[in-house]
Amino acid sequence: MPRKPRKVHRPDEDELAFRRALGQRIRDLRTPKFSQDEFADEIDVFRSHMSTIERGKTDLKLSTARRIAKALGMELDELLKLEK
Repeated sequence: MPRKPRKVHRPDEDELAFRRALGQRIRDLRTPKFSQDEFADEIDVFRSHMSTIERGKTDLKLSTARRIAKALGMELDELLKLEK
């Protein structure tokens, strides 16, 4: 039986705006304490991946978001509260 083709999710403008806003929030919260390289080490990702997160170029995994929140000393729901 042939496999179904995998669906490809294409984010809309609202989702892209959310990713960018979250990435900027993460950058703003981390910069007083960590360089990007230090923070990437802290949350166990490559620095290049940290860069894509902060630029809003990736669909952030929940497990990574939890590690980010923990490293910043906050709960995940607090990290996700973006100003409108």
